Amino acid sequence: MKILTILLKKTPNIKSHYDYIIVGQGLAGTILHFHLWERNKNVLVIDNNHSKSSSLVAAGMYNPIVFKHVTKGYNVDNYSPYLGPFYRKIEKLLNSRFDFPINILRFFKTIEQQNDFFSKTDEEGFSQYLISESESDVSELPVKNEIGFGEITETGWVNTVELLHKYREFLESKDLILNEKLDFDKLTVEEEKVIYKDITANKIIFCEGALMKENPYFKYLPLVPTKGELFTIKAKNLEVDKILNKGFFCLPLGDNLYRVGATFDRKDLTHETTEEGKQDLRERIESLITCDYEIVNHQAGIRPTVSDRRPLIGVHYKYESLGLFNGLGTKGVLIAPWLANHYCDFLLGKSPIAPEYNLQRVKKGRPL
Repeated sequence: MKILTILLKKTPNIKSHYDYIIVGQGLAGTILHFHLWERNKNVLVIDNNHSKSSSLVAAGMYNPIVFKHVTKGYNVDNYSPYLGPFYRKIEKLLNSRFDFPINILRFFKTIEQQNDFFSKTDEEGFSQYLISESESDVSELPVKNEIGFGEITETGWVNTVELLHKYREFLESKDLILNEKLDFDKLTVEEEKVIYKDITANKIIFCEGALMKENPYFKYLPLVPTKGELFTIKAKNLEVDKILNKGFFCLPLGDNLYRVGATFDRKDLTHETTEEGKQDLRERIESLITCDYEIVNHQAGIRPTVSDRRPLIGVHYKYESLGLFNGLGTKGVLIAPWLANHYCDFLLGKSPIAPEYNLQRVKKGRPL
């Protein structure tokens, strides 16, 4: 007689009350949860493991420089020093590595770009990011280098897929996650607390990314979802150990694999890849790389960007029990750690939210 053994997934031991509920376990929700957990707060996450989350298809790059005019990114002198120590802490907790510091080689399209770059290397505040005399040798690389390149440091990438996967395992081990999509019909909002089914919390914080447009409490905010498509390619003869950039990025992953992207599209907001995106990415690759390559994977995701390029964090204008941590855009891995710490200081009454981040700067989608 054959005995069948059925393995049942452990049912979370959900409590009746939490300090906070976080909705969404993308990059924003994960990093915010870690900061609150460090402060000994009891925080439940609600997330249905949405496979199309932008955090799961993002390149995960961080870069302190805006290439268009060779300027430092907003508040980067706070973001950048906080980034490394933060990722070391979460790596230690999860016994994994996610952060991979690696310099960027910026290939110039015009003499003007070259001049702008090297003129900034001597300016105060730029020397820690821009290398005035790069020792990198690209003469043997299969790349087009007609005008030259500059090198940027304090850059790299975070393996967001692995980070989210490992942190979800951590949450499951602590019974701190509900694997479901939040049902707004079962959410009761009061001034000083929220009730979801049989669970109460002092505050619920939404970290839903582009799905915020479906949130009945925050959909009025000016989130501008932007679609991005990426390739993973295999190029056996490229053999580069730095990120290449020429109006797009080519990020080495190891084993001759490279992440390439990204496109920007505000009209088609589906999660499907397109022939137009594929052609765009191929043209970008071939504007720099001269060796053969194979497309291994083609992905698309929706980024939660904001028209003024500042995150949306704070609490609802009517209900203090409703919080928001969203709108991190394309620089999430760089800005989320510092910004989560800043938001936690606000939640715990230590300091106000800086006006440029506070969602109260807009009302009904218009500046106050």
